Amino acid sequence: MSALKTKLVNVIYIRTSPRALWKALTQPQSTRQYYVGLELRAELKRGGRFDYMHRAELHGRPGAGVEGVVIEVIPRKKLVHTFEPKFIEDKPSRVTYEIEPMGLVCKLTVTHDQFPEGGPTLETVKEGWPEILSSLKSLLETGEALAIPRNS
Repeated sequence: MSALKTKLVNVIYIRTSPRALWKALTQPQSTRQYYVGLELRAELKRGGRFDYMHRAELHGRPGAGVEGVVIEVIPRKKLVHTFEPKFIEDKPSRVTYEIEPMGLVCKLTVTHDQFPEGGPTLETVKEGWPEILSSLKSLLETGEALAIPRNS
């Protein structure tokens, strides 16, 4: 199967409200806790910027870790953006977040697709998404993100 047809789908159930989950996905003070130290800087409108920024004190350099553009926004339901990592050389792919309330729980489906053929992003995010989403779940349910050790 070609990379363009490959689709990574991660589904996680989180004991939280759609409002709290949306805030965690879209606010820099939340993303820096669970998204490997990157702070989201986003204009939540079609065509707006959607960049995960390094914090200088964590990484020794300012700037984007991942750059993107918003494709679709339905607050507390759906967010779609391009995803262009700056830590590896590759063309943009696409990420879709879908929030489905289920009583006291939200089902979060994150689909990452449209990977450039033969590019390194696919292999990089295969392990990254489960770590990020597990940390997000922990943050929302316990108030603390996971501290997952990095392999050196």
